[in-house]
Amino acid sequence: MEFITKEETIHCIRVGKNSNLGIENRTIVASFDARINRAAPHVVTKLLPTEIEELELWLKDRRDLQARLEGQAIENTILEALPILLRQAIYAVKYIDKLDSHVYFSIVENLKELSGVLENCTQYNADCRADLKQMKNSEEQKERLSMIKKNIEKK
Repeated sequence: MEFITKEETIHCIRVGKNSNLGIENRTIVASFDARINRAAPHVVTKLLPTEIEELELWLKDRRDLQARLEGQAIENTILEALPILLRQAIYAVKYIDKLDSHVYFSIVENLKELSGVLENCTQYNADCRADLKQMKNSEEQKERLSMIKKNIEKK
């Protein structure tokens, strides 16, 4: 069972394999409002007992992560999101036909500045990431980006 947040909806996706063809089947079993922090009754009726447990763990991970993100400086959230965003940017640059010259020079300049600032950084904190049992990295990243977006919208 996978749980994916898409916009303001959480989808409960049952993943299985077709034994004859070896193809993975992904079926949305239930969906509910992402603002709800517990398994809604209409969702519970569609899930197996083990899937309900997985959902409860996932929702707990999500609540814990949201609480941690709300309690930390937005700068830390941005820095936690940056490595994955950089990896996605590398992938994007490899697979696009053309890159706008303004975007190109802006990226180059910002990367130079970031490298300089990182070279002068002498203090590091111990890893304080949330201990997530069920939530995948992609969903964790979505929560970070959502928190960054909320901060931008406030300003």
